[in-house]
Amino acid sequence: MSDLYLIAHKVRGEPAFDIAQHMTCPKCNAIDDHCTSCDGAGHWWIIPTSGHRAWPYETQSLFELIELLDWPEMPPSLRDHYTSEAEAAFDLARALGLDKPITPPTAPILRRF
Repeated sequence: MSDLYLIAHKVRGEPAFDIAQHMTCPKCNAIDDHCTSCDGAGHWWIIPTSGHRAWPYETQSLFELIELLDWPEMPPSLRDHYTSEAEAAFDLARALGLDKPITPPTAPILRRF
């Protein structure tokens, strides 16, 4: 996983905090100091859970922050946010009864003219 940062940025006019990461600027590939897309920084800030771009006014390495805290070890049996087990996935079509083949009506539909 790439380095993650705790960022402070503006959302709907208010300060907000998010987790973000660097992405190389797709317009200049980090080689143009006068790029208007990245303001010459060579990278964008991306919020990986939404894919949205952010313009932080303050950043701090998340891993440096975590080292300052006394976090317990993650339990190996803890359920993963993105499960890979097919049977754990919710099947919307099945829940709505759309997984069965469509059968045509047995009697003709009478219409009024």
